[in-house]
Amino acid sequence: MIPSERLKGIEAFVSTADAGSFTAAGARLNLTNSAVSKSVARLEARLGSRLFERTTRRLTLTDVGAAFYETCVRVLGDLADAEAVLASHRSEIVGRLSIDVPVAFGRMRAMPLLLAFAERHPNLRPAISFTDRKVDIVEEGIDVAIRIGASDLRADTLGHRHLGTERVIFCAAPAYLDRRGTPDAVDDLAAFDSILYGRADGSTIPWRFADDDGRITERS
Repeated sequence: MIPSERLKGIEAFVSTADAGSFTAAGARLNLTNSAVSKSVARLEARLGSRLFERTTRRLTLTDVGAAFYETCVRVLGDLADAEAVLASHRSEIVGRLSIDVPVAFGRMRAMPLLLAFAERHPNLRPAISFTDRKVDIVEEGIDVAIRIGASDLRADTLGHRHLGTERVIFCAAPAYLDRRGTPDAVDDLAAFDSILYGRADGSTIPWRFADDDGRITERS
């Protein structure tokens, strides 16, 4: 690894060669001419070679200094290019992104947004899966998972964000209501058949109703 002081010496040397004086180089680097002169002197001492011919009126590169200058310009240019590439990668989204979304919600709501996002970032490679089961984000290598309702994705150990509120509509076939009647309140649902989401362990996810005060009532 090149010490920062060595790079500063090279930068001071190149700026001095370009500007023609320590004073002009100092103005470019926001340093005093004394600081630039000392930095170049330390560089010469380390190299064991004189890089400039100094007179009271001007600085002129020696033959060794001219050769060293060409190399330094190339190295500093390569360094600037490397920094520019890194900066562009930081501002651009690239690589594979694994996303898991619920089946119905994913196809109707999430998919159009994800496709538009991918079009804006052509170097992004989204891998989208549609599942309603419990997923292990870490074990399955999932980067982002979208879930509706109470999450069982270990939100206490994973970064998570509330995206919005989704209304759920409870409905029944007209023929079923003709045969069984229409419930008037949540408590009436206890006498009706219901279709619930099932978990992999065999348990079911109950219906959840919130009243005007925010109290939750569950029916399974």
